[in-house]
Amino acid sequence: MNEAKKKLCNTEASIGQIAKEVGFLNQFNFIRSFKNSLELSPENYRKIYKNK
Repeated sequence: MNEAKKKLCNTEASIGQIAKEVGFLNQFNFIRSFKNSLELSPENYRKIYKNK
């Protein structure tokens, strides 16, 4: 998840693209796993932490 967090904050890549880059077969599994780990969706994480 650390690599995904970095990509969310430092790139404009789509959630689906990031999901594939970090090893998920699809964005839905990635989103579910991300939410379970961080209690935030990838979209909300990006909004909060991008450029901080």
